[in-house]
Amino acid sequence: MSVWYEREDELEANLNRGAMWSVTYGDLMSYLAIFFLLMYSAFASNAVNMQMDLNAIKDHYNKEADLFSRHGIQQIAKLEVGEDRMRILFSAPVLFDPGEADLKPMAEEHLKKLAAALQELPNPIQIEGHTDDRPLGRHAGFKANWELSAARAFAVLRCLERNGVPSSRLAAIGYGEHKPVALNDTSTGREANRRIEINLLRRRE
Repeated sequence: MSVWYEREDELEANLNRGAMWSVTYGDLMSYLAIFFLLMYSAFASNAVNMQMDLNAIKDHYNKEADLFSRHGIQQIAKLEVGEDRMRILFSAPVLFDPGEADLKPMAEEHLKKLAAALQELPNPIQIEGHTDDRPLGRHAGFKANWELSAARAFAVLRCLERNGVPSSRLAAIGYGEHKPVALNDTSTGREANRRIEINLLRRRE
């Protein structure tokens, strides 16, 4: 009889240990389920917020694109939309002669149209000058591409200012050849790199 009781006690102890393991495993699975549920909720919330931000950016710049279209800007420049800005890109030959920083007469007319549109907006404006990587000729009025790009950006700034855009909203910078958008080993690439970017910066609420 004692052997029987000992085995019964041993079996009961094993069953209890198994039950304890089952409870521990069940708790672990419950915690994991809660963890993944929380992670999914956070991800879904972030995805919704991100989509709302993207929609806000789209709506924000759609209004500005419509404004520029009414002023005929899209016929003379290229518009690009980024997360924090709208870029208005002029090919350098549209505004300047090679190696020069004086605006062409027609460039003044183009920028006058742009200034009329910009006056209807409150955004800060950053004007960037860019060149290709070819050295300037001996007879150029500038020692380096950086100087040429900065002078061109400043010429655009002064033109916008003359045509009613507040100077407090304007900034100009020259990057020379250091921010290319294409390879400089082809004429097409070099032409793309010779540009003026007028960046309409997004206002943070």
